[in-house]
Amino acid sequence: MERCKKRCVRFQQVVLLIAAIFAFGLMASPADAQKKQPIKIGVVSPVSGNFADHGLLERIGMEMALEDYNNEVLGRPITLIIADDETNPDVAARRARRLVEVDGVKFLMGGVSTSTALSVGAVAEEKKVLYIATNQNGDQVTGESARHYVFRTPPDMAILVRAGAKYVADNLGKKWFFLTHDYSWGHSGTKWARNMLSTVGAKEVGELKVPMGTRDFSSQLLTIRNSDANVLVITLGGFDNVSLLKQLNEYKIYDKMKVWYTLADIVDVFAVPAEDRQAYVCAEMYWKTSPEMQKLNERYQKKYPRAASPVIDVNTYNGWLSVKILLEAIKKAKTADNVEKVICAMEGLTIKDNARKTPTYVRPWDHQVLTEVVFGKYNPVPGNDILDVKVTVPADQVARTKQENPVNVGCKK
Repeated sequence: MERCKKRCVRFQQVVLLIAAIFAFGLMASPADAQKKQPIKIGVVSPVSGNFADHGLLERIGMEMALEDYNNEVLGRPITLIIADDETNPDVAARRARRLVEVDGVKFLMGGVSTSTALSVGAVAEEKKVLYIATNQNGDQVTGESARHYVFRTPPDMAILVRAGAKYVADNLGKKWFFLTHDYSWGHSGTKWARNMLSTVGAKEVGELKVPMGTRDFSSQLLTIRNSDANVLVITLGGFDNVSLLKQLNEYKIYDKMKVWYTLADIVDVFAVPAEDRQAYVCAEMYWKTSPEMQKLNERYQKKYPRAASPVIDVNTYNGWLSVKILLEAIKKAKTADNVEKVICAMEGLTIKDNARKTPTYVRPWDHQVLTEVVFGKYNPVPGNDILDVKVTVPADQVARTKQENPVNVGCKK
């Protein structure tokens, strides 16, 4: 009888213990589940098309940034969900909408084309999710089409062109012929170069626009060669530009005039022979400009030895920096669930650990990210050191002012 009582007591104790554990689990599980619920970042980026290699490089940078944070923030894991924008604004908008409506994404980033940034930005504003344009330089993104829910990591074309225009006019020539990729980004580059003409004492000789998907530039280059220009000003990128780089030398453009790219992606240049590397360029970054950037480059080379660019390029760097900006804003806001709080935390954010000489600053009123840009000349030699940097310019010295860009999309009106 006594043994039965002891067994009953033990049984009751076990039952109570199990019940307590179960009750505690019920009370704790919602918070724990919320804490461990992944933070989803929808990456709307070109997997195919003219900028496919640029898209892959920016996604590599995003992965590198996640490694820096051990793939978590606020104790929650981070998931990247990739959607191919095909460098098509309509496709980009559809894919972004699906990421929000089906996958439950509250944060979007990615893209190379300004046109896709504008379409994804419109979806972000409608759905009230945060979007970081990672590699689009057209003015509209933080200009006339600026939105409260949209930020832009790379410099706009005003910053890039202003950083190089005076050097070009003073050292290369004052008769400029424009070759323009016929969409919003290309138009921005030519517009700002044209706006600098009177400032630097240069004049326009002519302009030719080419659609995306152009591979044969023979007729354009013959026209340019027969002009009296002494500087060819180019705003053109992607696989189209790889073809153009080869043909510039083939049609002896360098024998007749200097060539200036208002914006150049290093990855394009590695796709052509060394003797075709002769242009002057504005660029967002270069891998040798600081010891920290060289360390970041070493990481990149070790982990991605077969990537399209043998050194870290702007697409990778901006992907890395964009994730860093987002995660630091989430940490500052102490939430990844309240998008408005994250937006307000991102405004005015300064990132010093950015592998650059100049800290990164997120401007509150137009959501333009400011760091620095470089101007230099390609080295026509084999190897990875392909840019002779002439000038490094902090972006805030050449960025559009409030008077030039009268928008206010910040939290504080």
